Amino acid sequence: MKRVLFIVISVACALALVSCGGKGSKKAAESGDGKVDIEKVAKNLEKEAFEGEKYSKEAAEFYFKKNEGIKLSDLAPEYKLNETSKYTYYGDEHDVLANFKIQDGDTYTKEQHIENVRRIYALTKKVADNGINVYGFEDKSNKDEAYAEKDLEKMIEDGNGTKILGVEIYLGDYGWSFLKDGVLHRCEIDLLEKNDTKLGYAVKMYKGLQKSLDETMKEAEKALEDPEVQKQLEKALKDAAK
Repeated sequence: MKRVLFIVISVACALALVSCGGKGSKKAAESGDGKVDIEKVAKNLEKEAFEGEKYSKEAAEFYFKKNEGIKLSDLAPEYKLNETSKYTYYGDEHDVLANFKIQDGDTYTKEQHIENVRRIYALTKKVADNGINVYGFEDKSNKDEAYAEKDLEKMIEDGNGTKILGVEIYLGDYGWSFLKDGVLHRCEIDLLEKNDTKLGYAVKMYKGLQKSLDETMKEAEKALEDPEVQKQLEKALKDAAK
């Protein structure tokens, strides 16, 4: 039934796009004789859909590849993984996450962590439109600074931590942005720890801020003035309270 509904929706979208005269969509939807190739449209759209469990390795594999152009296997470390938690992996249209945790009894060091940061930095740099990783608006408010390259060595040096009374304080969290298909994407790597024991790392990627936080907030405030938006927000709040 889901497949039938999907095809019906696909057909409706294809017909609407063609009737509107969209050049790219029309070309993709039409066959050689100018008629809409319904099966082709449905199959192409179906490839973009994922109906499985969001908290799954399959979801993470699908969305790392679809959203970021990166294979999950390329993000993974060499050590054997502990994948027992339901929340080891997650993926949807907005963000995708993978936790690469060591098995009980194994060890994970700061040196290993930094090496994984270097490796993943190279992966996002490779898929970036302009071949560089940038600061992004999460780090910088000025556009020129946000689109400037974020130097790997300086980032690692800045994140090296410090010692207080002989005890090393190392957070192991790193983040940068990269331009993919004209859109800024964000990559965040966090150190997994429990009781001061390093357990591995987590990689999260998502579409980042496309404008400064100030600009984004101003647009949000303006949108909230729209009566229709207020109506939808009120409905959402009522639904959440049920």
